[in-house]
Amino acid sequence: MAPPAKITQVRHGFTYVELLAVIALTLVVIIMVACWTFQTRHSYSGVHCSSNLRQIGQAILLYSNDNKLAYPRTVYVGGTNQLIPDCHGYGTLTATDPFSQSPQINNVPAALFLLLRTEDITSAVFTCPSSNTMADIYGGGGNTALHRTNWTNIQNNLSYSYQNPYPDNGAIAAGFKLVQGLDPHFVIAADLNPGTSGSINNVNGVNLLTLTPSSPPAQLRLGNSNNHGKDGQNVLYADGHIEFANNVFVGIGRDNIFTRNAITKGVAQYGPNNCAVLRFAISGQRQHSAADGGESMRRERSPT
Repeated sequence: MAPPAKITQVRHGFTYVELLAVIALTLVVIIMVACWTFQTRHSYSGVHCSSNLRQIGQAILLYSNDNKLAYPRTVYVGGTNQLIPDCHGYGTLTATDPFSQSPQINNVPAALFLLLRTEDITSAVFTCPSSNTMADIYGGGGNTALHRTNWTNIQNNLSYSYQNPYPDNGAIAAGFKLVQGLDPHFVIAADLNPGTSGSINNVNGVNLLTLTPSSPPAQLRLGNSNNHGKDGQNVLYADGHIEFANNVFVGIGRDNIFTRNAITKGVAQYGPNNCAVLRFAISGQRQHSAADGGESMRRERSPT
């Protein structure tokens, strides 16, 4: 008599352990893809932002070629405590002559706006992709930069800081002129600084005036631009090259590029809002040019 046939059980599906392993592996892949996507976007934003700053530097150079080597600035009145670097003192937005009393005197963002009026550069270049800014449309309705003398909304339309072109008496005495022929390490522009509001203990910011090169790394990080998640800022130098700095102490003398020079550091000439100013020249840093820093012929076309 033949032995009884063996009954073989066929297993279907996964065991509980195998299912957990598949789930874990899937999660790892998802996390890796998400990290790669974030890094790619972050890298793209950084490269795009750096490219924007380089284009701004080229536009400044073109402007200065047509203005006795002087970099952009509007109505200038010398002295002290005359600076308008931030969101105040726009002047009359619909004014069309940037060298009248609108915008108000010594207005730093308005100096950058002159580059738009040359029509060599677009407002989109002044917006960093990793910031919350958007290109200025000048009020819409077919308006162009020639119909304005300043940004529609500086906080919404401008992502970069510009070296202050309006020296006070102390800076003039030190030989300050914002013109071609500067030391290659002189800082011309950078990602927008975070402003002076807040304190060392405020997680949303840091008072830039209290920072020193020996400040703790956590405080130095808070002093960086907000454009790149406080990781640092792109910096444009006088010779046209761009570097990404992980703190604000760079350039000639490695002083704080977002505040005044070492002579008067601790004296704020700007308000608590995000501002569009770097700092005056370092004491003794003289510019090697005979340009008088004034304005002459401007590469603009009259608005229609």
